[in-house]
Amino acid sequence: MKRITIKEIAKKAGVSVGTVDRVLHNRGEVAEKTKKLVKQIAKEGNYSTNVFARNLKLNKIHRFAIILPQDNEYWKTQRVGIESAAAEYASLGVQLDFYTFDRQNQDSFVTQSELALQSAPDAVVMAPLLEKEASVICKQMDEAKTPYVFVDSNLESAMPLAFIGQDSIQSGYLAAKLLNIGHPENCQSLIIKFRDYDSINKTIDERIEGFRKYYQEKGLDITQIKEVEIGLDEKALKEWLSARKQKEALIFVPNSRSHQVAKQAASVWSARSYRLIGYDLVSKNLEGLNDGRIEFIIHQNPKTQGALSIQTLYKHLILNTAVSAKQYMPLDILTKENVAFADN
Repeated sequence: MKRITIKEIAKKAGVSVGTVDRVLHNRGEVAEKTKKLVKQIAKEGNYSTNVFARNLKLNKIHRFAIILPQDNEYWKTQRVGIESAAAEYASLGVQLDFYTFDRQNQDSFVTQSELALQSAPDAVVMAPLLEKEASVICKQMDEAKTPYVFVDSNLESAMPLAFIGQDSIQSGYLAAKLLNIGHPENCQSLIIKFRDYDSINKTIDERIEGFRKYYQEKGLDITQIKEVEIGLDEKALKEWLSARKQKEALIFVPNSRSHQVAKQAASVWSARSYRLIGYDLVSKNLEGLNDGRIEFIIHQNPKTQGALSIQTLYKHLILNTAVSAKQYMPLDILTKENVAFADN
């Protein structure tokens, strides 16, 4: 949307440019009626009072390459946050180029990342879900001195300008603690991984590491943890759950697909025989939380993560100010009772 100018505001309000300037920058005395009129016209005209927008050269473009998966609600929400933040800085020449990849295809990540780097961006936002491949790409960005920000996942081997996301190990630790509250020590824990998506995802591995760490530190029987890898076939999952001799378990789903496990568990087990925790406030997980099939959701605030990634690059590239290298998101615990008050 084209932004109205101070001169255009003055013409519409029937006042001088100086009066408009005093209103917009809160300088000097102006009649209250005139203030309201000028502010209304400025708002409707999408005027930006950003001092940097006035002083920077308008032909300077800051191009940010965004390398994200784009296959589910979580990542789409992340993108909304990125686009919303970028819109605030559009007058400063911030432009986004998205390079979306298929999480099931390692080559897709590499291809999209290389395309992003070939475009010679001023900065990059990346979800480094594939550790090995992402490390190679990061070395190329380091050599080119291209600043980059990680969202969702972090790589200790890389040197990003900032990481924005949760502490994955600590979130897995928290999941184990929540599941074990009030349950006997001999209750088996099932960690259910989806083969197509989780087998090469660093964040998933770290969450499971944190889950096991809780058992070790609390002196619980680590043999009670059973990791299960399944495909996306819900029928096969139901058959597997039905065939289990033990009809009770603490269930940890370290990704956003806890609703799939919850649906099948509820169809073959009694409601009191299992407790389930998963990640992300996607719509189907919200349904599972509200109907009692999911006990807890650890919410990662993907929209906020996306917005912070752009704000961080804005501060670094345009304002030339220092930014925090690690910007941890809170480990928000959502239940049926408090989910209505969560940031959706």
